[in-house]
Amino acid sequence: MSEAAPLGERCSPALSEQVNNVHRRWITRLFGWLIVAGLVWLAARRIDFGTLAAALRGARFAPLALAVLCNVIANTLARVRRWQALLRPLPNAQPASFFDLARLLLAGYAFSNLLPARAGEAVRVVELRRRRGYPASGLVAVQLAEKAIETLSLGLVCGILSLTAGPGRAPLALGGALAVCGLVLLLALPRRVPAVATGFLGGLRAVHARRSWVRSLCWSLLSDTTDLVLVALCLRAFGIEVPPSAWALVLFSVNLAILLPSTPGQVGVLEAGGVVALTMAGVPPAPALAFALAYHAVHLVPTTLLGVAGLCLPWRRS
Repeated sequence: MSEAAPLGERCSPALSEQVNNVHRRWITRLFGWLIVAGLVWLAARRIDFGTLAAALRGARFAPLALAVLCNVIANTLARVRRWQALLRPLPNAQPASFFDLARLLLAGYAFSNLLPARAGEAVRVVELRRRRGYPASGLVAVQLAEKAIETLSLGLVCGILSLTAGPGRAPLALGGALAVCGLVLLLALPRRVPAVATGFLGGLRAVHARRSWVRSLCWSLLSDTTDLVLVALCLRAFGIEVPPSAWALVLFSVNLAILLPSTPGQVGVLEAGGVVALTMAGVPPAPALAFALAYHAVHLVPTTLLGVAGLCLPWRRS
């Protein structure tokens, strides 16, 4: 009787590939968590926790409450409209309403806040495909386009604020210059491209051919402007006085820190980005961390609660 074949030979190539993908994902997550742990350890060595507790106790409630309202109303509206503009050109779909997209956007945030590796982005694709019949490849193309639009709008906002006096003007100006180059490149690309592309490439072609990304970019600029207002309100809640260029530096640093998926809700990573930006602007570490914790909570808590509540509501029949 022959010996059993080794496990690697008995597994099908597809199964082996799936196992390898799982291993790679877990290695990536572990690497991200180790980075977060290192940043937290370095920050803990520099922060006076007594001063941090005093700063948190002394926070003013009114600016934080206004920041929550701005995030829930203005930011949600802008981000849903940004997504809706990109979805409009997709073929063979029963258009999703604003309410459909709002609940899925918030549900996606809730999943990403509770699970690692931005699980909410997959939820958005799966649910919109299942509930409204959009092609999955087109939805993935739209998500990629949305990330590009987010990057362009953030760069444009940072570039504008680099013209004001204050700290961090060099990285803000660089981000603005790159965003302008990207915008010019998109505008220069021909709208009529070969129609042979299907699936993922077809989705990108439709988005570009209809110029739906222009409307999406306008809504994204509104979202980033709202985020700047949130930064200003959270800074005011702790009595931190810095110029508008420092607000943009915080926004730039935070988005750079959370660029790669890591911990659930980017806990620790976002705070590190905020502290680095504010210490560059001359703010002591303890108040900077108090701001970062409040700013993160303004985003994390309401979107998670609303996302979970939205999942419990019945879907409207088409």
